[in-house]
Amino acid sequence: MKTYIDLFAGCGGWSSGLSEAGWINNGFYEINQSACDTAQRNFKFKISKIDLEKNEDLLFPEVDLVVGSPPCQGFSNEGYKKKDDIRNNLVFSYYQIVKKIRPNMFIFENVPGFKRLYNGFFYKQFIELFEELGYSIESRILNFSDYGVPQNRKRFVAIGTIDRKFRFPEPSHGAQEGLFKKLPLVTLWDAISDLPHVIHGERHGVFKYEKEPINSFQDEMRKGSDMVSNHTTQSHSQRVLDKISSVPIGGNMSSIVGDFSENKTHYEGGYRRAKKDQPSYTAYWTRGMTSIHPELNRFLSPRECARIQSFPDRHIFEGTTIEHYTQICNAVPPLFAKALAEHINDVS
Repeated sequence: MKTYIDLFAGCGGWSSGLSEAGWINNGFYEINQSACDTAQRNFKFKISKIDLEKNEDLLFPEVDLVVGSPPCQGFSNEGYKKKDDIRNNLVFSYYQIVKKIRPNMFIFENVPGFKRLYNGFFYKQFIELFEELGYSIESRILNFSDYGVPQNRKRFVAIGTIDRKFRFPEPSHGAQEGLFKKLPLVTLWDAISDLPHVIHGERHGVFKYEKEPINSFQDEMRKGSDMVSNHTTQSHSQRVLDKISSVPIGGNMSSIVGDFSENKTHYEGGYRRAKKDQPSYTAYWTRGMTSIHPELNRFLSPRECARIQSFPDRHIFEGTTIEHYTQICNAVPPLFAKALAEHINDVS
């Protein structure tokens, strides 16, 4: 069996997918307590709550693969972008750990901005440092919808190998069904239409399934679960409800700019209502918002976001509702992790 460790592991997106592909976890490292609580609930292996930047003397097991997604806020489209953002330095913490372990392969995932921001400063150093260790690096900007994830989520993925050159798996899904034997893209409605309809202000969040699954994605998400959990929603003021109801299908914040004094600019991630028959917008949590439900006047619930991220319903999230959103939306989609791990199995 092949072994791996998961760095900056969050609530377990990488580990969920790798475990499904038959890989054995030999280390799970995360600093956030609620994310660790979630991982502890869902996995049988040891969860280590630890700050990887401040534990330079930490010993790691020998493994075949190191995966990791260091915090991306310094490179993201959201928030402020500062070259000296301390979170950017976690990229080099990741490098130092790989240098210690010298696995046959590593996988690094981050937002697309990692490659282009600061004139490619971090990206160029990243490549040079790993090549000096003897790794051959292949990197791409991938859209995870090409691998069965029901959202347009573009991410920078770099894979380093010691003994051979790596080739990324071909997309399994595409916009034109059947073209090159591709499956159809999984849409937002494919992902969430079987979940109970709840209005804003739902705080309990635990339900029995009310509908039968209608597609293979829903079948997969419901394996091992007989209940829907984390299906809570925020309590909106009438003003927020007015804003949400003003956004049409496929619309965004431009629908409300000018009508509300507190919203004078159109920013990424604001008041977007996705189309049902397309993959969702990227799962995100920013400024107290995520995408708007395509039929109901509320933001998506954590469980709906989890479906969009391809977390199975049996994966239960611990902490507050805000922590649920943060854990889910920052994660690597398990279906992509599984697809990549199975590809590695096939070519090894």
